[in-house]
This record gives sequence, C-alpha cells and structure tokens, in this order.
Amino acid sequence: AILLGVAMISGTYVLTDQIQNGFDDIFTTAFKGTAVVVQPKVEFGDAEMAEATLPEALLDDVRAVDGVAEAIGNAEALGSVVVDGEAVATGGAPTLILSATPSSGQHVTVTSGGLPVESGQVAVDAGFAERQGLGLGDEFEVATRDGIVPVTVGGVFTFGESASLGGTIMVAAPLADVQRWYGLEGELTSIDVLAEAGVTPEQLAGRVAAALPGDVEVKTGEQAAADATAATSEEINSFLRPALLAFGGVAVFVGAFIIFNAFSITVAQRTREFALLRALGAGRRQVLTGVIVEALLMGVAASVTGLFAGLGVASGINRLFQAIGADIPRGGLTLEPRTVIVALAVGIVSALAAALVPAWRATRVPPVAALQEGATLPPGRLARFTTPLAVVVAALAAGLVALGLVGSAATTTRLLEMGLGAMLGFIALAMVARHVVRPLARVLGWPLERLFGTSGRLARDNAARNPARTASTAAALMIGLGIVVFVAVFAQGLRTSFVDSLETANRADVVIMDSTMFTPLPAPAGERIRELDSVELAAGATTPQVQITTAGGRDSLTGMAAIDPDAFVEVWGFDWVGDVDDDILARLKGDGAVVEQEFAANRGIALGDTLEVTAQNGRTAEVRVVALYRDPMLFNSFTVGLGVLRTLDLPADPQLTLVNGAEGVTPEALRDGVTDVLAAYPAHTASTQAEYVDEMNAQVNQLLILLYALLAMSVTIALFGIVNTLVAVGLRAHARDRHAASHRHDAPPGAADGPLRERHHVGHR
Repeated sequence: AILLGVAMISGTYVLTDQIQNGFDDIFTTAFKGTAVVVQPKVEFGDAEMAEATLPEALLDDVRAVDGVAEAIGNAEALGSVVVDGEAVATGGAPTLILSATPSSGQHVTVTSGGLPVESGQVAVDAGFAERQGLGLGDEFEVATRDGIVPVTVGGVFTFGESASLGGTIMVAAPLADVQRWYGLEGELTSIDVLAEAGVTPEQLAGRVAAALPGDVEVKTGEQAAADATAATSEEINSFLRPALLAFGGVAVFVGAFIIFNAFSITVAQRTREFALLRALGAGRRQVLTGVIVEALLMGVAASVTGLFAGLGVASGINRLFQAIGADIPRGGLTLEPRTVIVALAVGIVSALAAALVPAWRATRVPPVAALQEGATLPPGRLARFTTPLAVVVAALAAGLVALGLVGSAATTTRLLEMGLGAMLGFIALAMVARHVVRPLARVLGWPLERLFGTSGRLARDNAARNPARTASTAAALMIGLGIVVFVAVFAQGLRTSFVDSLETANRADVVIMDSTMFTPLPAPAGERIRELDSVELAAGATTPQVQITTAGGRDSLTGMAAIDPDAFVEVWGFDWVGDVDDDILARLKGDGAVVEQEFAANRGIALGDTLEVTAQNGRTAEVRVVALYRDPMLFNSFTVGLGVLRTLDLPADPQLTLVNGAEGVTPEALRDGVTDVLAAYPAHTASTQAEYVDEMNAQVNQLLILLYALLAMSVTIALFGIVNTLVAVGLRAHARDRHAASHRHDAPPGAADGPLRERHHVGHR
C-alpha cells in the first residue's frame, strides 16, 4: 500500500521534471549563440500566440548599433501540415513553421540533407519525419492562409538534446516563403543579434534598446530562454503537477487505511505476546516504541522501493498521455533531491501516522492477558466519543463540499474544498462503519448462505464477528470505488450539460472547428463558404486572449468572444438571465457586452458595470455589461461585437464558425459542400450538430480513460488491503489450529483432548 502510493508521488515528480527538462532544453537551444533577442512587446502572455510582429525595416536600425556583428530576421507562424491527403493531428501540440536563416545552424543539428535555401524546400524535425515515414526528396503539404502548398523535404534535423519534442512539429522554410504563406511580408516575429568580440550580451542589449522604439522588447538570449522556461514551469506547477499529485494523495490516503488495518490486526493477534512482554517487565513506552519501530522500518523499506518504482510509474503516465493523443516534450530521466525527500517523507509519515493508534492500543494490554487464550484488547477510554466525533467530522465534510459547490472562490480553491470535504466524509464513514457491519452482514450474507450453505454462513459470521476489522478493510475499497463513481457521475454531468447546451443554443446546421486549436479560419476560406449556393448564412466567433479590469480594479486573464450580432443571432440562442431576449444583442454593435452568469459572479461583475479590456498588443477598450446569460461550456466568459476587435486592433478570423444551409439543403449535403472548400484548409473540419456532439463525447471519453487509469492505483491498493486482511486472518486461524492440535497431542492418556480422542476424530473425518 505504501509502496504504490509513494510510487505515484515519485512518478509525478519524475514525469513533470522530465517535461520541464524537455522545455528547458528546447528554449536553451532556441537561443543558443544569440547575444540579444528583439521581440514585439506584449502586455501579457506570449508574443507568438498574440501574432505580434516587428517591421522588417528595424533590421537596418539594429545592424547600425555599435557592437553588432550581425542581425538576423526571423518569421514564425502556427500552422498545420498534410501528409498523404490527411491533416496531421498533434493532440493539441503546435505545428511551428519557422524561417531557416544563417543562424539556424546554431539552434539545430542537421542529421541528413541541409537547411532549405530554395523556395518550396523545407527541413523537418526528426520526430515528425519518423512518425510520418518522410525522407529526403519526399513531398507533403503545408496549410497557409491562401490554401495548401506542396513542399519537398530537403533536410532532417534534431532540436536540442530532448528525448522527445512530444507531438510538436517543426518545419523550417526559407524566410520569404514563411512571410508569403502567412501574410508577413515586410514583417518579422523576432530578430537575433550576434555580438562582436569583446562586447557582452548585457552591454549590447542596452545599446540596441536605446536605438529602437519603445514598442519592442530587447533581452539577452539567456534572459529570453529563462523567461520562456519560467512561463512553462508556471503552467506545469499550476495545473499538471497538482492534478497528478492529487491522484497520488488519494493513493496514499487509501494506503493509510490499509496500514491502519494491518497494524490493528497484528496488534490484536499479538495480544498475548505483548502481555508476556509486560509480565517480563517491559513498560508501556517500550511496547509502543517496538510497534512504532516496526512501522518505521516498513515505511522506510516501502518508501525506498516506491521511490524507484516511481520511475516506472512516470513512464506509464507518459504512455497514458500518448494514448489519448497528448504527447508532451520531455527530457532525460532525472531524480531530483526534492523528489527523494518528498517521497520518503510521505511514505514514512503516512506509515507512522496510520500505525500510531494501533501502537497505542498495544500499550493497553494488561500482563494478565498472557495467561488467557483468546484474550482481546479492552475498549479504549475514548471509544464512546467515536460516534459523536464522526457526526462532527461528517458535518464539517458536508460544509466543505457545499462551499465548494456553491462558493464563488477560484476553481482551484473550490476543488480543494470539495476534495478535503470528501476525504473527511470518508473518515467519518469509516469511524461509524463498524456499527452497521453486523446488520449489513446479516442482510448481504443471507443470499450467500442460501447459495453456498455452510461456507456462506461461515463467511457471513466471520465478517460480522469483528466489525472494526471488516469496516476498516472495506473503507479502503469504499474510497477507491467512491472516487471512481464520482468521476463517472462528473463526466456524465459534463457530457449532459454540453449536449443540452448545444441542443438548446445551437441553431446552425454545420459547425466548423479548428482541429489544431491554434489556427483560426482564414478570411478567404470564410468568403468561399459564404459564396456556396447551399449556404444561407455563416457566422463566426473570434476568441482572443484578453485581460479585463473590473469596476473594483480586479484584473483577470480570460478568453473573449467577438461576434457579428446580426448574423450570430440566426445561428445561436443565448440562455438569458432575467427578462431579456435576443434583441439585446443589437447593443453589441456599440460598447455593449453580455457576460456569462458564473463568470460574472466569480469576479463580482454586475449589470451596468464597465469593464476595461486590454489586448496583448497593449490596446484597450471599455465595454458596458448589458445582460447576463448561462453557458458554462462554450461562451463561458463574455461576448462583445466586432467593433471591439477593431478598437483593440485584433484580427477577426474566427476559431468557431456556424453555418446554416439554404432552404431544402440537408445538414449532410451542406457539410459535404463546406468540406470541399476546407480541403485547402486542412486544420479545419466541418461537422453536423450530431457529429459535433459525438466528437465532444469522444474527447470526454478520452479524459475518462486517463482519470480511470490514474485512479486504478488507488483501487489496486484497496484490493491489496482486502487480500492482506484475508491472508492475515487465515494465517492466524491456521496458527491457532496448529497450536490447539499440538496441545491435544501433548495431553496425558485418557484426557479429554488426548491422542485416542484425536485419532477418533481423524478417523471419523
């Protein structure tokens, strides 16, 4: 039990450290040999995701700075690729289209061929080439703003020393090609600056910054790598690691029940042994110390073994991510000192804590018990307070769960409250479970007695004979199965909520989505779709990342939806709060905004409030809340009109497009027509509403597979606990029978339990 729990904790740290090391290597390699990096300045987030650019004319200004050996312009875009007519899925990882420049040789290691110099040639990362079976001279296609273009593989490279780039795809092409493909003519995404001999990166950064306008950001290459690494580390530490550690915590919690039960059984079975020690002069402290040392030794052995077993768990979790299409970049295997300390501390402390109560019980064995066969421990002085204490713990658990369900705190805080409440609820149930074991055993054991006769009756009686043992054994399995049921109910609720939301709100015949999550539908594609005879209306929703400041001065990063209200009202029906109808959307043509109800409650936003919206480019706009709606699934923040996008100087290419067919056109026929247009834009797919619901259900099922697999450790520990109890009871019964048999054989002839009677019984049997 302890070994498996510690393995889960250790494996979590090992895996997340691998991922962190992988990104460290990627960013260090990306800025290798670069003294200074010039990037567009953004208010928050990543310049690449913001699609921010620099004027290419800045290259001359940088080259004129004293101490600059060379300045190299780069262009980079998020795109997608097509191999054998199929868009390559990346499981959420980006496809990076990079410009190959003279400095690229510092950042990559070419394993075959070379970096591209001619238009139409590309170099690809080795992982992508291996997965798709691509070699020198092979052709595939790159999706651009104007459609797909054929390219030829002229080189294969590795990027850094990472064991894996995950699902990320890197395609390097000539600078002019990247600029033309993604509308970046005359623009760059960054400038690499090389220093002359004797000039430090810090000195050069200061000179370059003084020569450029204030809307650019100048960093040393080392600082740029450190900032990128820190941003990734923050994401890992704020979500992935806590989520996996939560499953490890569940495993340790279940394991603690098993340890408690194991020591409770062994202490009860060794009552005469402890009594004999007391009769020979051992004090209570010595008995307590003896049991505690046993727990300590077991905890140390299990923790050390679990620490190294975590290496296998890390590999298993990584394979789980790969199985659901979420391959993540990772570096070499590392065992950090922090991992060793935390894993050993968790294992040893949980073992000692679980064994403490049974050890304390062992000190209450009176010496006279050594003379009694079948002596049992006397009830503790605090036993009568168990039920009232369980009621208090249960009330506290219910309060925490209720607070998590209806509270207005951050999502992470609410989940923590519900998790702590569930844990206390399980403890309360375990405290009172022994009082219901006997009645339950009678009811549940009745069919067993009918089916299996004497064996069934013995099983029922044995379960009822020691209610505390049965209850604590069942408690571990109760926790594991309880969490599995919770996940199943949660997933079904999520699925039902999503389906109901779509069926209620979506009035469109066809939904167009970005399968890569990074590529909005280009404007030319939208125009071609609207020109189809089978299309009556197509309305899009653009979802940029913004920062909002409420009337109370509270800042929050979120996604914003921007729509054309006249068109969108035909394809989507908002679930309004209060006496409001779709006519309110006309207010979005000005500075109006409609806000999702839960989003507003969590941030203290009310009707009539003014919100300041800040884009990543630093531009701001003010919007006024004119209505609230319910939609926790899709449009789960706030929605504005396209005029706000223009004020913020943001592109209007949509991430979601909803299409209605002309009269007499079936959804399937409409989908087929739209799909023909999207053949030139393979990152996007068209689905009927039923197909879209099925796709979302498939994603929920993938999440369920991951959650069930992570919970399997806890259920396995619980099953080990049941086996442990059955084996302990069986061994104890076997030892007692052997002791009784030897006692009868040693009795004098003619005694009640003498050899003649023993032979009689044997013969009779």
